[in-house]
Amino acid sequence: MRTFEELEASKLSKLKNEERDQYIWVDVRTEEEYAEGHIPNTIHIPHDEVEARVTELESYKEKELILVCRSGRRSEYAAEILAEKGFKNLYNFKGGMLEWTGPVKHK
Repeated sequence: MRTFEELEASKLSKLKNEERDQYIWVDVRTEEEYAEGHIPNTIHIPHDEVEARVTELESYKEKELILVCRSGRRSEYAAEILAEKGFKNLYNFKGGMLEWTGPVKHK
């Protein structure tokens, strides 16, 4: 059973700022990938650290979390971990940063 929903990166790219701000964005790429460019106002927790750092997201447990990576695979993995920890409103950023055409911030 799938524990998260898929949201298309190409569609989310077109959201206005206030619409994007209704979600909590969690970028699960590496430090290097994140530094090269990320969606503004994202929380950065590399996918291989999600389980160890889940407490950093506890205050967002009832919010809608969008998990972002380069293509959508690592974000699926992160969504599964968070679902196991009781998070319910999880979205995989299908297509990832490869399909994102919205604003990008560089570290």
